[in-house]
Amino acid sequence: MTQHNEGFKDKAEGAAFIAGGTAAGAGVAATVGGMGLAVGGTAVGIAAAPVAGAGAVVGTAAYGAKKAIEEGDATALGAVAGGAAVGAGVSAVVGGMGLAVAGTAVGIGMAPVAAAGAVVGLAAYGLKKLFDQ
Repeated sequence: MTQHNEGFKDKAEGAAFIAGGTAAGAGVAATVGGMGLAVGGTAVGIAAAPVAGAGAVVGTAAYGAKKAIEEGDATALGAVAGGAAVGAGVSAVVGGMGLAVAGTAVGIGMAPVAAAGAVVGLAAYGLKKLFDQ
């Protein structure tokens, strides 16, 4: 297969991961519905668009993980660690977060925010790999 065809295949694969994540996020928003985020004494409702966007980020991170494993690229670990550090920093600065879903509220500590940051870091790696092709 030529280099051009291989690059197109990689871009199509990346787009499929992102579209799948977006669809999954939209499905979660439609199924669960009625979500909200509480930060620093203020609460806001979360509609379908931010949840679909979060699904796109997760899909991009999955593509990044796949490419890192295929290529044996350890720089993905740096992206994950950097994202986790930023997430932990956000949690330390903002603090006092909670998520309300279907009439139930749960506090969000530093670990889930750091994990979300790690996913965002891996998604950034995935985008880099997608556009480097």
